Amino acid sequence: MLRGAASFGIAAVERETGLSKDLLRVWERRYGFPQPERDALGERLYPAEQVQRLRWIKRLLDGGHRPSRVVALTAQALQERLQQAQMQMQTPSGPQARSAGLPLPTAEADALLAPLLAHELYLLHESLQAQLLKRGLGPYVTDLLSPLIQRVGQLWSEGRLQIYEEHLFTEAVQQQLRRAIAMLPVPRREDQPRVLLSTLPGEEHALGLLMVQSLFALEGCYCISLGVQTPIGDLAEAARSQNADVLALSFSAFASASLVDDGLSTLLPLLPEHTELWAGGSASALRRMAGRWPQLQVIASLPQIADEVRRWRASR
Repeated sequence: MLRGAASFGIAAVERETGLSKDLLRVWERRYGFPQPERDALGERLYPAEQVQRLRWIKRLLDGGHRPSRVVALTAQALQERLQQAQMQMQTPSGPQARSAGLPLPTAEADALLAPLLAHELYLLHESLQAQLLKRGLGPYVTDLLSPLIQRVGQLWSEGRLQIYEEHLFTEAVQQQLRRAIAMLPVPRREDQPRVLLSTLPGEEHALGLLMVQSLFALEGCYCISLGVQTPIGDLAEAARSQNADVLALSFSAFASASLVDDGLSTLLPLLPEHTELWAGGSASALRRMAGRWPQLQVIASLPQIADEVRRWRASR
C-alpha cells in the first residue's frame, strides 16, 4: 500500500513514481489518465489508487513498453502485465533452460532486505557480503541476487519501497559486484573470448548487465563493458574496434517486443562476421528470436552462460 495520504499533490506523485510533472500533464490530455481531482485552489490532487497505477506503468515503461500501450490500461490489466513479466523472470524457458537452484523463500528475501527498509545500509552491505562469501560469486548471482531483485521490484510496485530505497539497494549490489569482479584474475590465454557487454537504447537496467559480466568473468572471459543504452551503430563499431568475439546484451523481463525484435533485427546485419550476439534475460520476446540467425544465441537462464562459453571454446 502507498503511504498514508488519501491523495497526493503533483510534486508528491513525481517523488513517489519517478514520473515528471510535465509527463503527467501530457498523459492527462493525451490518454485521459491520470484523472486528478482539484483542491480549493485548483491544484491537482491524485487519489492513492491512481498513484499506484502510475507506479505499475512506470515499471513497464522502464522495461521498454510504449506509453501508448500501457498508460490507458486498467489497474487489473496492468497487474496482469506485471505478473506475466514476473512469472517469466521466475520461470526459465527454452530447450536449454534450467533452474539456477532452489527458489529463494519470500521470508528469507525479506529478512535480507530488512536493513534496507530500516535504512541501516551498513547492515545491508554486511549481510550481502556474508552471503557472497558463503555461496561464492556464481551461486550468489544466480541463486540469491536474481530472486532478491525480483522481490525488490515487487515491494516497489506495492508501494512498500520508495524509489530512493530501490536505488540504494542497486548501488550497494553494484559496488559489491564490481569489487568481486576486480578480484578475479585477468585472463590472458588465447582461448578466452573477448566479450563486449551493453544494453540497447531503452533498456536502462545496469544491475542485470553487471550480474552477467560477473558470470562471464568467472568463466575467464575478457570483459569490456560499455554500460547501458549504447546506440545500435555504436555497438557494431565497438564490436569491430575491440575485435569482440561476443556481444552480450541484457534485457529485463519488462522489455517490450518491439525493443527486442527491432533492436536485434537492426543490429545483427551490422556486426562483424566473427562476432556472435548473445541476448539474455527474461523478456518473453527473446524466445521468438531463437534460431532465427546463426550469429544469435538466446541465453534463457544465467547458468547457461557457462555452457555457451564452453561451446565457444570447443568450436575453436
